[in-house]
Amino acid sequence: MTVSSVGDVVVFSCQLHGTPTPRTHWYHDSRLIASADDERYAVHNDSDLSVLEIHSVRYSDAGYFRCEAGNGVEQSVASRFARLSFNATTSPTNHCV
Repeated sequence: MTVSSVGDVVVFSCQLHGTPTPRTHWYHDSRLIASADDERYAVHNDSDLSVLEIHSVRYSDAGYFRCEAGNGVEQSVASRFARLSFNATTSPTNHCV
């Protein structure tokens, strides 16, 4: 996905499967994202999908994003990585890794 310019909205999603429903945590690089820390970040969860929205994207948002999900029944935690970067024309791009 390509974002046309700084200030747009970027959306990352993570598919969830498990019983009980897994709990998710989103990370920017290695830092846990807490919506309360930055109101531009919003996390929405339902039974099978977790969505991270970044409103008014800016250069400091560049980096790797990770969704971790686990349900406490099994010891394993699944992760999904994505990268937000800016190209020479200052358009951010989102690449799943």
